[in-house]
Amino acid sequence: MNDEQKIHELQRQIDELSGEMANYQQRLFHFQQELGKLQNNKVPNPRIVSKTSPRHFRLENFIGLRLIHFVGIIVLVIGLSIGVKYAIDRQLISEVARITLAYAAGLVLFLLSWRLKEKYQLFSAILFSGAMASLYFTTYAAFVYYGFFPFAFTFLLMVAFTIYAALESIRYNRQEIAVLGMVGAYGIPFLISANAERADLFFSYILLINVGVVYLSFKRRWKLMTQLAVLISWTLFILWGFFRYEAKDFWTGFILLSIFYFLFTTSALSYRLVRSEHLTTPDIQQITTNNIALYLSALIVFGYGEFGTQTASTTGWVFLFLLLFTLMMYYFFPSEIILHRALAIQTVILLSMFIGFNWTGLAVTLMWVALAVVLFLLGLYNHRSWPRLAAILLMSVTLGKLVIFDSSKFTTVQKIIAYIIIGTLLLVVSFFYQKFKQTLFKSED
Repeated sequence: MNDEQKIHELQRQIDELSGEMANYQQRLFHFQQELGKLQNNKVPNPRIVSKTSPRHFRLENFIGLRLIHFVGIIVLVIGLSIGVKYAIDRQLISEVARITLAYAAGLVLFLLSWRLKEKYQLFSAILFSGAMASLYFTTYAAFVYYGFFPFAFTFLLMVAFTIYAALESIRYNRQEIAVLGMVGAYGIPFLISANAERADLFFSYILLINVGVVYLSFKRRWKLMTQLAVLISWTLFILWGFFRYEAKDFWTGFILLSIFYFLFTTSALSYRLVRSEHLTTPDIQQITTNNIALYLSALIVFGYGEFGTQTASTTGWVFLFLLLFTLMMYYFFPSEIILHRALAIQTVILLSMFIGFNWTGLAVTLMWVALAVVLFLLGLYNHRSWPRLAAILLMSVTLGKLVIFDSSKFTTVQKIIAYIIIGTLLLVVSFFYQKFKQTLFKSED
């Protein structure tokens, strides 16, 4: 067993022991409550309450070991900022001295974190986070306000800070440090604001950061990092699509969209693929969020920056893609029922939207009714509740559309056809529930 495997095994054992400790603590608290009920007329022992009350202990633990440190760092930074501003307003120090003192403050925090790391790891990690934040923004000020550094040197210096913060987060085994370095990494292009019009350079850099984030997240099980990367990356891409995207950027947008989607989907499935672990709720949420971002981004890319021009065809293509992806998940991961359900619901929604975008009038009503029938029969055949519920929901939406929107547009004959079909279908569904209620409600999803 190599060092990496030993570290992973120790981390697993620590997690198991932490879970057992939490369980024992809950049981202890439960026993104390039972004891208190039996001693309802007696004065509780203050020694027992003060030593074993988990509520008081947790609150003090949170304040003393976590909250005070963060507040202290923030207050310290505010104090230093006020002091520097006071000196600047009164011209007490030169520009070089300002930057030098700011770097010195960051260096002092860094040295303190290094000195205290062995005995006070959490406190050391917070000091290190403050030091890195100070170095980031001091470098930003030196480049933007005073022009001390050229662009290339500033960029490389900030990248070096980010890489070092990521390495230290592994040594500390602290996700907070990694998140700090990640935020700094994403902020670098905005802080130094060069090559603002080069989307290929900008998103290539973002992609490079994403690869590092995904690797670090997988290595240390820090899924929050990947979730933040998904949110930040897709937000930046969609905003670029709204405000800067043009027809000439089609292939850049399409390639970036494809890479982002593949990277984040693979990241969500990584523990299932590599370690054969079942998908967690955050993994499934990441996949569904990634699918939504894919659809919105595809509308922009294939619509050349405008919604409405290619909405129907884009919705159809994304539906076919997600249908294929859903079938693959059914085939390769048959035990991931929740994932199957989430993907199937998204696929049904896209198909319904495609019908609504591509046809009008009575045709939409009849096609939605037909889709609802297929879903309900599928739910009966597979003994699954979600297709039946989806069918009922779709029939309700169809009826609402008929009453609210179509009543003033349909001819009398069209209204008769639509109302009779929907009413008959609802009665048939009700009959099925009455006749097969024992079978339906005993089936397990």
